[in-house]
Amino acid sequence: MSGVLIRGSLGDIARLAGLQGGAHIEDAYAAAVCWWSAAVAPAAVMPGWRSCVVWGAFLAQENQPSLATALQNTGLEPRRFPHLGLHPDITTETALRAARAATTRRTRPGTAFSMLLTGSPIKNGTSRKSSDEFLASTLRVAWDGEEYRPDSELRPLRRLGPVGNAPRIGVLWEMPEQDWRYDAQTSPASSTRFLIFRRRQEDPHGEPDRRRVTAAAVRALEELTRIHDDLSTCQVDFTMTGEAAEKFWPIRLTEDRFDSEETLPESQFFRLDDHTHRIAAALALAEGTQVITGGHIEAAWSLVARSCRDRARLLCPGDLDLVDRILRDTGAQISSSTGSPQPLPLGTPSPHDAARGAASAVVSTRGARGRNGKVKRDSAVVQDVKGWHGDRCQMCGSVLRIPGPRQAASEGAHIRPLGKGGHDYTGNVLCLCPNCHTQFDQGGLYLTDDLYVVETVTGTVRRRLETDPRHDVDLECIRWHRARWVQDVPPPDRQARPSVVTARGL
Repeated sequence: MSGVLIRGSLGDIARLAGLQGGAHIEDAYAAAVCWWSAAVAPAAVMPGWRSCVVWGAFLAQENQPSLATALQNTGLEPRRFPHLGLHPDITTETALRAARAATTRRTRPGTAFSMLLTGSPIKNGTSRKSSDEFLASTLRVAWDGEEYRPDSELRPLRRLGPVGNAPRIGVLWEMPEQDWRYDAQTSPASSTRFLIFRRRQEDPHGEPDRRRVTAAAVRALEELTRIHDDLSTCQVDFTMTGEAAEKFWPIRLTEDRFDSEETLPESQFFRLDDHTHRIAAALALAEGTQVITGGHIEAAWSLVARSCRDRARLLCPGDLDLVDRILRDTGAQISSSTGSPQPLPLGTPSPHDAARGAASAVVSTRGARGRNGKVKRDSAVVQDVKGWHGDRCQMCGSVLRIPGPRQAASEGAHIRPLGKGGHDYTGNVLCLCPNCHTQFDQGGLYLTDDLYVVETVTGTVRRRLETDPRHDVDLECIRWHRARWVQDVPPPDRQARPSVVTARGL
């Protein structure tokens, strides 16, 4: 063991991932931190308006199990975090743009969202240049929280949409060692934004009590889900205790010490303080607090220190003793540093000496008006919904068959019309046949909160709306539609006995 301090709910999930998937617990823990930081990124404000994301690059040996799959098998899935989109095997900037567009279409406008990318764009082969550009441009903006490219480079990107509206991006790369080594040596500015971990073999220690580990992981997942739901309604601005600030100071000095050693490769041990700060913030949120304590700093540094050792083994194996001595000295200073356990005032300068951002997350709204005054619709939104349901009407279950190449026809029905304040995203669209579409638009049918289709005049319940896990129907839009057409709605009769309601506009 390298001395990583495994803590809290994320540690419980990592133990289960190691038990079920054969991954080393430290690897699973680091991956869980990456996953969780991406889930909370939309609500977590770091100094300078940087995203609270932890990026990991896990260098796999042959036939080792996927960490992303191992975590999903524990129940750590995107469905628990509605504002997080999981996109596997994103290897090009084109794929990232498509993933971003897909996530945007299914996200309620005005809601901040994040993406978790798995796979790896780094290839030690013919596509080296494009891979490096992918990391240095798109992901660098997401990490830094600000645009660094000149306006001449941004102009063509603006045709794809607002440049500043990019979601928070989490990264969990898994790749061969030789691919990462090439990228680190040619693009340290990109590679140092990642924590590097050489995958280890399964933990050789005795197998723990499976039932105890599983029960702890289930409780951990429930707690993380609750915390994430609470975060969706607020914005978190971190502060530190006096003790945490004292422990953080030696970490800031460590980067300079690495840089002053002439035998070590240049620019390979940067951003250690930034990594530590982000991990500590993610650990704090996993415990339901926005106050970073000394314990969070120590746990975060233990993970960063392991990454430094792994980086040294790959890039400067002859200097392992030097790297280890620097890390031990820093660890000793952190352990001996003391201070007040009380949180510092929010006005206290941050560890990065940066002003706190006061901006709020910006998410572009769809349904903008064109030059002719008509509302422009995003056809990809409707195509997503129709594709998920295979052109089958969600209300009556029928498929309208037609001769010709398309073979089937359906219509995308906006629950709240764009001209009435609705937005063009998948949560506000249903896949309906022309008949049900007309009845729904004219108020002849409405939906209950539990998605039963009801005839407005008779109150007869037809059936439950057909759903798909990828299609998260917006309950607020359903309530708006119902309030528009129906007054004094009685409880729907599930036995389809007629009842009378007062209809509007029929």
